[in-house]
Amino acid sequence: MMLATNKKISSREEAIQVARTYFSRWKIEEYFRCKKQVFQFENFRVRKLKAINALNFYITLCMAFLGLVSMGPETNALKVSIIKTADPVKQKVFFCYYRLAKGISGILSYAKEGVRLWFRTKRPKYRQLCLKLTV
Repeated sequence: MMLATNKKISSREEAIQVARTYFSRWKIEEYFRCKKQVFQFENFRVRKLKAINALNFYITLCMAFLGLVSMGPETNALKVSIIKTADPVKQKVFFCYYRLAKGISGILSYAKEGVRLWFRTKRPKYRQLCLKLTV
């Protein structure tokens, strides 16, 4: 790999610092690229700024969820099942937003009637009707 910079580098530590700065910027670029490609952020059909901000907020929440899942341990059952559903070509990838989004999309594609049927509703316990006799 070769990096081009306009900063004068005179030691190994300065070269490492430039590379780390580049990689931190790369992660930010990947975040926005994923936001645009996976969630089609540039392909929205709203006109008002309030609606655009709301859409950006919800997509940012989805990206935060993907980030939280990706930072979890490799033995996390949710993460393992999502990656297994994504059917990856490579097993070891460090930036896995795309893989997690594809896996979640694959899991939710089986939901024919929405996700509300996946959760059991808590029903109140029915009491038996009894009559009290007073004497």
